[in-house]
Amino acid sequence: MYLRLTQERDLAAIDHIFALGRERQHSEGNYSQWHEGYPTLAVVREDIKNGTGWVCVADDDTTVLGTLALSDHEEVYDHLQSGAWRSEQPYKVIHRMGTLPHHGAGIFMLQELQARYPYLRVDTFAANKSMLSLLHKAGFVHCGVAYYEGYGEMQAFDYLRSESSSN
Repeated sequence: MYLRLTQERDLAAIDHIFALGRERQHSEGNYSQWHEGYPTLAVVREDIKNGTGWVCVADDDTTVLGTLALSDHEEVYDHLQSGAWRSEQPYKVIHRMGTLPHHGAGIFMLQELQARYPYLRVDTFAANKSMLSLLHKAGFVHCGVAYYEGYGEMQAFDYLRSESSSN
Protein backbone atom coordinates (compact mmCIF):
# COMPACT_ATOMS: atom_id res chain seq x y z
CA MET A 1 0.00 0.00 0.00
CA TYR A 2 1.11 3.55 -0.58
CA LEU A 3 -0.06 7.19 -0.57
CA ARG A 4 -0.72 9.21 -3.70
CA LEU A 5 -2.63 12.35 -4.62
CA THR A 6 -6.39 11.90 -4.98
CA GLN A 7 -7.75 11.59 -8.51
CA GLU A 8 -11.28 11.93 -9.91
CA ARG A 9 -11.42 8.15 -10.36
CA ASP A 10 -11.17 7.78 -6.56
CA LEU A 11 -14.37 9.71 -5.78
CA ALA A 12 -16.80 6.78 -5.54
CA ALA A 13 -14.48 4.90 -3.19
CA ILE A 14 -13.97 8.01 -1.04
CA ASP A 15 -17.73 8.56 -0.83
CA HIS A 16 -18.06 4.96 0.42
CA ILE A 17 -15.30 5.54 2.99
CA PHE A 18 -17.09 8.68 4.22
CA ALA A 19 -20.35 6.71 4.61
CA LEU A 20 -18.57 3.99 6.58
CA GLY A 21 -16.85 6.64 8.71
CA ARG A 22 -20.21 8.22 9.56
CA GLU A 23 -21.60 4.81 10.54
CA ARG A 24 -18.57 4.07 12.72
CA GLN A 25 -18.69 7.46 14.42
CA HIS A 26 -22.44 7.17 15.03
CA SER A 27 -21.93 3.72 16.57
CA GLU A 28 -19.42 5.35 18.96
CA GLY A 29 -21.92 8.08 19.90
CA ASN A 30 -20.24 10.76 17.79
CA TYR A 31 -23.06 12.39 15.82
CA SER A 32 -21.45 15.81 15.41
CA GLN A 33 -18.14 15.44 13.58
CA TRP A 34 -19.26 13.91 10.29
CA HIS A 35 -22.88 14.25 9.28
CA GLU A 36 -24.86 13.74 6.08
CA GLY A 37 -23.81 17.16 4.78
CA TYR A 38 -20.08 16.75 5.44
CA PRO A 39 -17.64 15.70 4.20
CA THR A 40 -18.83 15.81 0.62
CA LEU A 41 -17.36 14.97 -2.74
CA ALA A 42 -17.45 18.69 -3.55
CA VAL A 43 -14.90 19.20 -0.76
CA VAL A 44 -12.78 16.35 -2.14
CA ARG A 45 -12.92 17.89 -5.62
CA GLU A 46 -11.55 21.10 -4.11
CA ASP A 47 -8.80 19.03 -2.47
CA ILE A 48 -7.95 17.54 -5.87
CA LYS A 49 -7.87 21.00 -7.45
CA ASN A 50 -5.66 22.34 -4.64
CA GLY A 51 -3.36 19.31 -4.49
CA THR A 52 -4.28 18.64 -0.85
CA GLY A 53 -6.24 15.40 -1.24
CA TRP A 54 -4.48 12.09 -0.64
CA VAL A 55 -5.52 8.46 -0.82
CA CYS A 56 -3.98 5.31 0.51
CA VAL A 57 -4.24 2.67 -2.18
CA ALA A 58 -3.44 -1.02 -2.38
CA ASP A 59 -0.51 -1.97 -4.55
CA ASP A 60 -2.90 -2.38 -7.52
CA ASP A 61 -3.32 1.46 -7.50
CA THR A 62 -7.10 1.11 -7.85
CA THR A 63 -8.32 -0.12 -4.46
CA VAL A 64 -8.69 2.95 -2.23
CA LEU A 65 -8.19 1.98 1.41
CA GLY A 66 -8.13 5.44 2.97
CA THR A 67 -8.38 9.15 2.34
CA LEU A 68 -7.26 12.40 3.95
CA ALA A 69 -6.63 16.04 3.23
CA LEU A 70 -3.30 17.61 4.09
CA SER A 71 -2.84 21.37 4.40
CA ASP A 72 -0.12 23.73 5.58
CA HIS A 73 -1.96 25.78 8.18
CA GLU A 74 -5.13 25.85 10.27
CA GLU A 75 -6.13 29.30 11.48
CA VAL A 76 -7.92 27.89 14.55
CA TYR A 77 -4.59 26.40 15.64
CA ASP A 78 -3.15 29.91 16.09
CA HIS A 79 -5.17 30.23 19.31
CA LEU A 80 -5.77 27.00 21.20
CA GLN A 81 -8.57 27.41 23.72
CA SER A 82 -6.49 25.52 26.27
CA GLY A 83 -3.07 23.91 26.20
CA ALA A 84 -0.15 24.63 23.87
CA TRP A 85 1.53 23.14 20.84
CA ARG A 86 4.94 21.58 21.39
CA SER A 87 6.54 23.53 18.55
CA GLU A 88 5.96 26.65 16.48
CA GLN A 89 7.80 25.31 13.42
CA PRO A 90 5.92 24.91 10.12
CA TYR A 91 3.52 21.97 10.15
CA LYS A 92 1.09 19.94 8.09
CA VAL A 93 -2.53 19.54 9.17
CA ILE A 94 -4.45 16.30 8.71
CA HIS A 95 -8.17 16.68 7.91
CA ARG A 96 -11.02 14.35 6.90
CA MET A 97 -9.15 11.12 7.45
CA GLY A 98 -11.17 7.98 6.82
CA THR A 99 -10.39 4.37 6.03
CA LEU A 100 -11.88 1.06 5.09
CA PRO A 101 -11.86 -1.09 8.23
CA HIS A 102 -9.49 -4.00 8.79
CA HIS A 103 -6.76 -3.05 6.30
CA GLY A 104 -4.39 -1.10 8.57
CA ALA A 105 -4.64 1.96 6.32
CA GLY A 106 -5.09 4.41 9.21
CA ILE A 107 -1.84 3.61 10.98
CA PHE A 108 -0.09 3.24 7.61
CA MET A 109 -1.15 6.73 6.50
CA LEU A 110 -0.08 8.34 9.77
CA GLN A 111 3.30 6.59 9.72
CA GLU A 112 3.85 7.63 6.09
CA LEU A 113 3.08 11.24 6.99
CA GLN A 114 5.38 11.02 10.00
CA ALA A 115 8.19 9.80 7.73
CA ARG A 116 7.62 12.66 5.28
CA TYR A 117 6.96 15.58 7.62
CA PRO A 118 8.72 16.41 10.91
CA TYR A 119 5.71 18.16 12.43
CA LEU A 120 2.04 17.26 12.11
CA ARG A 121 -1.12 18.58 13.76
CA VAL A 122 -4.62 17.15 13.84
CA ASP A 123 -7.83 17.58 15.80
CA THR A 124 -10.90 15.47 16.44
CA PHE A 125 -14.00 15.37 18.60
CA ALA A 126 -13.62 13.81 22.05
CA ALA A 127 -16.31 11.30 21.00
CA ASN A 128 -14.30 10.02 18.00
CA LYS A 129 -12.94 6.99 19.82
CA SER A 130 -11.48 5.34 16.71
CA MET A 131 -9.41 8.40 15.78
CA LEU A 132 -8.31 9.00 19.37
CA SER A 133 -7.09 5.41 19.59
CA LEU A 134 -5.30 5.68 16.25
CA LEU A 135 -3.57 8.94 17.21
CA HIS A 136 -2.40 7.42 20.50
CA LYS A 137 -1.14 4.31 18.70
CA ALA A 138 0.81 6.49 16.22
CA GLY A 139 2.50 8.52 18.97
CA PHE A 140 0.57 11.78 18.69
CA VAL A 141 0.43 13.85 21.88
CA HIS A 142 -2.64 15.68 23.17
CA CYS A 143 -1.82 19.40 23.25
CA GLY A 144 -5.10 21.08 24.15
CA VAL A 145 -8.44 22.14 22.76
CA ALA A 146 -9.13 23.91 19.47
CA TYR A 147 -12.46 25.69 19.12
CA TYR A 148 -14.29 25.81 15.80
CA GLU A 149 -17.20 28.22 15.51
CA GLY A 150 -20.30 26.18 14.78
CA TYR A 151 -18.66 22.87 15.72
CA GLY A 152 -17.32 23.44 19.21
CA GLU A 153 -14.35 21.98 20.99
CA MET A 154 -11.96 19.62 19.26
CA GLN A 155 -9.15 17.71 20.92
CA ALA A 156 -5.87 18.91 19.38
CA PHE A 157 -2.85 16.64 18.91
CA ASP A 158 0.58 16.94 17.39
CA TYR A 159 3.40 14.71 16.28
CA LEU A 160 6.91 16.10 16.55
CA ARG A 161 9.68 13.99 15.09
CA SER A 162 12.53 13.59 17.53
CA GLU A 163 16.01 14.73 16.47
CA SER A 164 17.29 11.16 16.57
CA SER A 165 14.73 9.96 14.00
CA SER A 166 15.19 12.82 11.50
CA ASN A 167 18.20 11.23 9.81
